Amino acid sequence: MKNVKWSLMIAMGFLAGCGGAPVQKVDIEKPQFKVLDAAPGGREAWLDNPNMYAEKTGWDIQNYYYYSGEAQSADQRMACEKAQSDTIDDISRQVSVFVDSSIARASSDSVSSDSAGLSAASATSTDTSQLSSQLSKGVVGGIEKKKQYWEQRDYSEAGGARSIYYCWILSKVAKKDVESMMLRARDLKFRASPDLKAKVEGKMNSIDQDFTDFVKQKQ
Repeated sequence: MKNVKWSLMIAMGFLAGCGGAPVQKVDIEKPQFKVLDAAPGGREAWLDNPNMYAEKTGWDIQNYYYYSGEAQSADQRMACEKAQSDTIDDISRQVSVFVDSSIARASSDSVSSDSAGLSAASATSTDTSQLSSQLSKGVVGGIEKKKQYWEQRDYSEAGGARSIYYCWILSKVAKKDVESMMLRARDLKFRASPDLKAKVEGKMNSIDQDFTDFVKQKQ
């Protein structure tokens, strides 16, 4: 009887030892906010990818680009007005970055054997953020708001505000207007450096199609 009892104890100990690694406790992060109220319809795919949403929805993507903007405020109307401004800023930033990089690439090809020329081109280039700011002033009239979504959030449990509004705006802008912005950005860059214009102007003939490809890469 003792042998049987001892065998059972050994077997139980063996089974306990083969039970696998102890289960680790995983702390689930608490939500940072609660949604108190929201616009009807709920969140849609355009919040993350406006151009892809437009294409799948059947909107005109041959003649228009689509952009989204986001902002927050204690006031719902103010949040949505800021979101519209953010849309305009996003368009200007994209155009500025694209034109800057296109000119830099063309300049690098032109003066690959002339380091002094490349340094001069870099030194006279207009700052991208300054260029973006200049472009923003001329694009306001060409923006058409397509959709709007907002949420009222409560961050009090995480130590934040009890009521704050987030707003998202989906807008469209004609490609011809964006192309005009690109030409204006290019001219502003060339005005700052006439020598740069002579070096790269002939290498930027496909700038319109290049920008379309640039937008697709950001999707």
